[in-house]
Amino acid sequence: MQHTNQETHRCIFLLAGEASGDLYGGMLIKALREQEPRLKIIAWGGEHMEKAGAQLLRHYKTMAFMGFLEVVKNLGTIQGLFRECEEVLQSHQPDVFVGIDYPGFNLKMAKKAKQMGLATHHYISPSLWAWNKRRVHTIRKHIDQLHVILPFEKQWFSNHDVDVNWVGHPLLELESMEGVNRSEHAGNISSYGQSQAPLLALIPGSRKQEVERLLPVFLKAAQQLPQFTAVVSGAPGLEKEDYQLATDQGIEIRFGAMRSLMHASSVGLVTSGTATLEAALLGMPQVICYRTSGLTYHIAKLLARTPWIGLPNILLQKHVVPERIQQDCDHRTLVEDINKLHDGEALLSNGRQQLDQLQPLRNQLQGSGRPSAQVADAILNHRPRKA
Repeated sequence: MQHTNQETHRCIFLLAGEASGDLYGGMLIKALREQEPRLKIIAWGGEHMEKAGAQLLRHYKTMAFMGFLEVVKNLGTIQGLFRECEEVLQSHQPDVFVGIDYPGFNLKMAKKAKQMGLATHHYISPSLWAWNKRRVHTIRKHIDQLHVILPFEKQWFSNHDVDVNWVGHPLLELESMEGVNRSEHAGNISSYGQSQAPLLALIPGSRKQEVERLLPVFLKAAQQLPQFTAVVSGAPGLEKEDYQLATDQGIEIRFGAMRSLMHASSVGLVTSGTATLEAALLGMPQVICYRTSGLTYHIAKLLARTPWIGLPNILLQKHVVPERIQQDCDHRTLVEDINKLHDGEALLSNGRQQLDQLQPLRNQLQGSGRPSAQVADAILNHRPRKA
């Protein structure tokens, strides 16, 4: 006899607009399916979410716009995406909308979903404690429950009367999953060429505009660091052609292997974002780098409520990892920074000190269980607070 329990036919729409959101979305979908195997899941995201069992309706690589100027330049495309997403909500009639990071887009869609009577969740909070605090009113009004991954965020959002659920950082969950697959990491590490020189990881970001701005600077720095073998981490949403400058210089590009590259590398140049936290947890000394349009930078600087942009420094509330932003992110400065961390033979005192000071991060980010399982449980069983 066929069961007709309505809950087994619930539909959830997940939306991730970037590579990291796709990764965490894939982990969340697995956890959702563990708890409710017959759940229907539709998504805007990427390969991780599709592999985990979602019906992928749009790939995130068509949506990766970041920064004020970039958004203005692509406004027509973005407005078209909003209309398309609204059509998805109307045609598929999901029971729940889950935005994963990507707040500029997801919070607007959550408002629309809420107006349509859907339950709304947001996983991975926008950094309102760092800048643009006013958005907290949007979250309080349109998000039934916010799932946060940084320890201080629970208190911050609770103080602003948001229904908040702290679950710990999914990078630690990813690390425990990789622990089962150590041999795969070892194979990746052993395959980085035949050079005896230590590896210098060049991680120029996950978005095309980041790569365009940072890759040339990273490559110039690498040219002046011949004691290292440079390897570029290719972002999953980009193509080989986006790294042509590196190819022309004979520098290897590795796609889908950033974490194994970090494991293998002695030091790295890392674009500000989640990758800086990954490097810190994996024990790779780094320099945090960022360049954006002048307009985006000046607006962000006016709105900033923290002196740091790198997650390791923000979490520790002190300057542990060097940060090079805008005009300070030039190849000569980066060469000096790397030479202070590692001399091509061994870590120097600056490099050892950086790693020592980063040690508390792991305990700080550890929640009470598997982040994905906690978020999945909340999505499937959450009852909104009474107003």
